[in-house]
This record gives sequence, C-alpha cells and structure tokens, in this order.
Amino acid sequence: MQIWVQIFVVIAAVALVLQTAILVALYLIFNRISVDITRISTSVESQLTPLLNRVRLLIEESQSDLHDIVHDTAEVARTVRANSRRFDRLLEEAADRLRGQIVHADRLVTGAMDTVEDSVKELQNSLVEPVRTVTAFVRGVKAGVNFFRGRSHVPERRREAEDEGLFV
Repeated sequence: MQIWVQIFVVIAAVALVLQTAILVALYLIFNRISVDITRISTSVESQLTPLLNRVRLLIEESQSDLHDIVHDTAEVARTVRANSRRFDRLLEEAADRLRGQIVHADRLVTGAMDTVEDSVKELQNSLVEPVRTVTAFVRGVKAGVNFFRGRSHVPERRREAEDEGLFV
C-alpha cells in the first residue's frame, strides 16, 4: 500500500513538473512573440514615417487626390487595429484553453488516484476476508473432528485462541 502511494505521488510530481515546463515554454513563446510584434511594429512605424512625409508633399501638390489618400490611410489603420485585436483574442483564447487543459489534467490525475486507491482497498477486502473465512471454517472443522475423535480436552488457552478465529 505504501509503495502505491509513493508511486502515485511520484506520478503526480512528474505531472506537475511537466505542466510547469509547459507553462514556462508557453511563457517564453509568448514573450518571444511579443518581442517580434514590437519589432515589427517599430519597423512598420519607421517605414510609415517617411511615407507620411511624402504623403504630406503629395497633399500639398495635389489637393484633388486628398480625399482618396485620407480614406486609404484610415482603412489601413482600421485593419491594423482589427488585426491586433484578433491577435489579442487569439492569445487570450490560447491562455484560456491552456488553463482548461491544466484543470482537466488535474481532474484526470485526481480521479485516477482515487480510482486506484479504491481498487486497492477493494482488492485487499476481496482477498483478506475470504482467507479469514476459510481459516475459521478449517479451524471449526478441525475442532469438530478433534471433538469426535475424543480429543475434547484441549487446554483452555488454546481453545480460546481457536474460538477467536471463528469470529469473523
């Protein structure tokens, strides 16, 4: 029984270490993604700044195209915002799913440990009780045979010990 508990404690510890490793790996991945997004954002910003300067010159030179350029710029900004919102939602969903999987794995491990513990108790009861019953029956038959053979003069202590085995 002790060894089973130790085995399941080791299994639970390994599962916890594995879960921690997965969480650390996910943290590192999300951190790297965040750095990449910041780098891309900086790159996009550095590329947009000269473009905006050129646009200003074009606006001054061509008042008739001003409306079209402003409309296109606004659409690009909306697309960037929408994509960043989608990315935020994806990160939140991934974190929620990870939390759910961790809770599910914890429930599975706990359920498995409870089932194994119940099974060990059931196995112990199913093996020990029949052995006690058979032992008591054999002692009873032996006492009966001894009685009929005429050996009913068993010392008192021995008779008490045999009688104790008959009670189940």
